[in-house]
Amino acid sequence: MYEAVGGAVGAFSKAAASGQVSIEAEAAQDALTKITKVKDELTTLLRDAGSGGADVQLGANPVGQAMARKSVGRYDGGDSFVAALRLLQEQTDLAERALRRSIDNYTDIDLGHAQHYGRQA
Repeated sequence: MYEAVGGAVGAFSKAAASGQVSIEAEAAQDALTKITKVKDELTTLLRDAGSGGADVQLGANPVGQAMARKSVGRYDGGDSFVAALRLLQEQTDLAERALRRSIDNYTDIDLGHAQHYGRQA
C-alpha cells in the first residue's frame, strides 16, 4: 500500500516539476486547505506519539524484556503506526509542493499567453 501512495504522489510531483500539470490557484484552494489540515493533524499525532512505548516494562526477566522490545518495535519500528504516520507526512508534503508547483505552472502559462497576445495586438 505504501508503494501505491508514494508512486501516485511521486508521479504527480514529477509531472508538476516537468510542467505537464497546471491548475488555477482558485481551483486548487480547497485542496490546499485540506492538505494543510491533514499536515496539521499529522504533526499533532506525531508530536503526541513521542517515544510511544519506550517505557514498556513487562518484567526484569529475559522474557519480559524481549516482549517489551518487541512491543516498542511494533509501535515505532519500520512497519509501525509511527512509521506510517511519518510516511504519510512526507507524501503530504510532496503532494503540497507538487500542487503549488502546478499553480506556478498555470501562472507561467497564463503570463506567457498574455505576453504573446500583447505582441499580437
